[in-house]
Amino acid sequence: MTDQISELVLIMLIAAATLALLSNNSKGNFLFYNQWDSEMVVLAIITMISMVSIPLIDATLSWIEFADLRYSDEIAWLGVVKGGLAIWLLYRAVRDYSAPVNYQKKFVAKGIYRYIRYPFYSALLVLALAQLSLSQNWLAGVAGLMTFALVYCLRVPRQEEDGLEKYGHHYLDYMSQTGDIWPRLPLKHQD
Repeated sequence: MTDQISELVLIMLIAAATLALLSNNSKGNFLFYNQWDSEMVVLAIITMISMVSIPLIDATLSWIEFADLRYSDEIAWLGVVKGGLAIWLLYRAVRDYSAPVNYQKKFVAKGIYRYIRYPFYSALLVLALAQLSLSQNWLAGVAGLMTFALVYCLRVPRQEEDGLEKYGHHYLDYMSQTGDIWPRLPLKHQD
């Protein structure tokens, strides 16, 4: 794989991520369920700039070539694997999502949400890592990782608080059984 091909693969991953986000096979609308407050709009704009515009600029123009790293074919192939995982996570996050319904204040998790509370953020992190591996440009890579950190640190605490407020101990049980962005590994208890 060459540098140009890995950047083309990154552009294809961006297109696939967009399609995965827009494919809504679930009963609850993933993109439009939550109220889009000003914070979410700003974060969406930052994400579009750092994870769409910057990689497209890097792939098509020479403006940020100064930040290119020494190209490594192995790292690019690792980026392809990460990108595939990111698209799968994003697709499952959208497909398995159903707007939380308050059945006697009981929280019900289905699909990938049985293992990960925030698969969308998992996908965002893995996609940012794929962006770094495929672009092999420190500016594009850092932009994606900083965006993930910003989105994660601002949104997850608020969403956890909302879940606890709406579902109480049911959500607390859910939190104890699942990981936030990675599946929780079962711990072996020693006697």
